[in-house]
Amino acid sequence: MRLLRLLVKLMSPERSQWIARNCWTEVTKKMPIPCVDTIVWKKNAFLMGWRTIPPYKHVWALLGGRMTRGESFAQTAIRHCRKSGIEIHKPCFVGVYPIKFPSRHDITVCLSAKWKSGSPVSTIELSRYRLFEINRLHEIRPIGTNYQRMLRDWKRERRVASPL
Repeated sequence: MRLLRLLVKLMSPERSQWIARNCWTEVTKKMPIPCVDTIVWKKNAFLMGWRTIPPYKHVWALLGGRMTRGESFAQTAIRHCRKSGIEIHKPCFVGVYPIKFPSRHDITVCLSAKWKSGSPVSTIELSRYRLFEINRLHEIRPIGTNYQRMLRDWKRERRVASPL
């Protein structure tokens, strides 16, 4: 069964967009990586997933990841949400967040989108999901500092966000 999961992972369409590890190492030493994180919300709650890979392994995280060549921010958000089994309405801009890890530097664009349909499914990056109430951000533990900033900014600006 493990071998089957590995083969499916290796044959996924995203895998064809990967670059060799030594090339990735060189790229991450020299330039930031563009990413999109999405705050998926419905009613008075938002969705987070339990992250299973570094960086931010074993913390609650937003749905998201790297952009691929030719994608818009909204397309990246939609792709990553679909990977988790979620369909979203048109995403709205929240902010831009430079994030420095020991191994690389990311430039993350945070978007928010209303949950349209679907049920969360585990992925390579996120093993389980949970809805958190908007007014209880302080209770989310553990959570990465960057996600806290994104959620605070979104909560503060929620009523004035405009679609991309």
